[in-house]
Amino acid sequence: MVGGANEMEDVMNFNLNRNDLATKSTAQLAALFQDASRAITASNAAIASAQSLLAMIRVELAVRAPH
Repeated sequence: MVGGANEMEDVMNFNLNRNDLATKSTAQLAALFQDASRAITASNAAIASAQSLLAMIRVELAVRAPH
């Protein structure tokens, strides 16, 4: 990406507004779009993993419950 550390921090946190986007080049906007898409994918993967873990914990707790 083009820019300094402060810009990179903004990108990673997605702390951008319309005025910020208006100052970006087309290449920078395309890169931001890819970064945002990757963040969504990573977030979805983490959610799926956590949901799977919760389900396994529920099963294990049910197995251990007194009958």
